[in-house]
Amino acid sequence: MKIGFLSIFGLLAVSLSAQSDVRHSLGLGISRYGMGASFRNDKSIQTFKTASPRPTGFYVDAGNIQHPREVAVVNTVFQNASTYKIDKVNYVWTFRPGLLYTYSLSERTDRRAIGLNFTSGPGVSFAYVWPVYVTILQIDPFGNDYFTNVRYNPDVHKTTEIAGRSGFSEGFSEGQITPGLTWQGGLDFQWSNYRGDVNTLTLGARVEAFPKKLPILHNDRLNKSIFSSFYINFAFGLGN
Repeated sequence: MKIGFLSIFGLLAVSLSAQSDVRHSLGLGISRYGMGASFRNDKSIQTFKTASPRPTGFYVDAGNIQHPREVAVVNTVFQNASTYKIDKVNYVWTFRPGLLYTYSLSERTDRRAIGLNFTSGPGVSFAYVWPVYVTILQIDPFGNDYFTNVRYNPDVHKTTEIAGRSGFSEGFSEGQITPGLTWQGGLDFQWSNYRGDVNTLTLGARVEAFPKKLPILHNDRLNKSIFSSFYINFAFGLGN
């Protein structure tokens, strides 16, 4: 499968552990496709020699998907005009629950050592797509002008009459869910000044695929059904 999009996903997470073999992480991140949040629950670690078909935990990710070709503009003709993105006709946010498998490659034997784990996790992805609304200038039959919110259509609405994007929640009830599949995997580097505290730097990749193109842009030839990215994840926490 061709990797169509590459990005860096930066995530700062806080990990809270109830016991040494259970770690929970919650974080916020940013990538080429937008921003997001994630939760990770890793109950145990196994080796490739003793690998079990059972997962060691689970993860839940949520975030938006933006097209790399989105361009934000401001119509300076109007006072107090807000930004909007040319040709962007839909918002997309995804919710990704999945299973987590963790394999130990190099165990941390003391506080000066660096542990190395491989993590992998298949999951499902639910993309919620809803239309973008913009504020435009219109003229009534009596020649009076006024502003109104309408569903954005680049074929109809000229850039000279758009005063900006309407509220983010405008048109939210008109959205639809598109299910898909996702997979992510990477290397965890773990270190700490104390045996119970674990800092983790993860270098990995994610692929997200849908059965049809997500209609982010009005020009459907530019839209994609597969999104892939490299990511970096940093987590720090407290354990026993």
